Amino acid sequence: MTATQPLLIISTGRTGTIFLARLFGELYPNIASYHERGKSRPVQIATNLHFAHVLPKGAVKAIWRFLKGDEIKTCKKDYHLDANNFLYGLASLAPELYPNLRALHIVRDPRDYVTSQLNFSRQKRTSYIANYLVPFWQPNPFLIGELPISRAFRFSRFEKYCWVWDFKNRIMSRLENSTTPYLRIRFEDLFNENPEPAFQRIIEFFGLPPIENIREKFREPANTSKPTFFPEWREWTPSQAVQLQALCGAQMKALGYGAEPEWQEKLQIQNQ
Repeated sequence: MTATQPLLIISTGRTGTIFLARLFGELYPNIASYHERGKSRPVQIATNLHFAHVLPKGAVKAIWRFLKGDEIKTCKKDYHLDANNFLYGLASLAPELYPNLRALHIVRDPRDYVTSQLNFSRQKRTSYIANYLVPFWQPNPFLIGELPISRAFRFSRFEKYCWVWDFKNRIMSRLENSTTPYLRIRFEDLFNENPEPAFQRIIEFFGLPPIENIREKFREPANTSKPTFFPEWREWTPSQAVQLQALCGAQMKALGYGAEPEWQEKLQIQNQ
């Protein structure tokens, strides 16, 4: 019997992973497809504790093996897919946990991610508790060593999510220069009027047969946030634009975001 092929979809969150898990499960009967399968939340906290120099790597691996180690081994299908932003750091941190893994990294415009994350974290009680009350639910820039304590503790919630976007995407992008097969796809190239080219790249990367007329499947995204609290970036102040640019600018540019004249105007107004 051929071993099950593990597939991992990772991201910062707010990138359509619920929809993708459902889609692959619906389209391919030979895929066991999950969204944030099993006890993934403690693994995320352990990973963030490791990046904060609190837990050794061996402890993170032991926690993963105890909580999730049998998932792929006991899978009866050809492919095991987990769309799981809680595992954003695990594949680059400990690739031996996922033999023969193929990792898909979904990246989203940081301006839209921050807006969606701020709104979503206030719309669901569980999300509010996790993001506002649970220690190490998100990585800590001071403990990781990227910011002095005075700067980190002055972070607004807005600035924190800007930094989280940049840090997590840097961690996931480490796979690009690793031995793990890795593909990065922009959220905007997949969730638009013509998702077929980006989706075709994904299924070729996963080694799956092509699917015709996929466009209609993308008409019903799941788990969307409602803009009840924080506005989309065109309504931001120039000060907010500069704050995000300072934290995300280099990676944002490399990924093809931020060239809009309206965005550049906000930055210039603040810098005058």
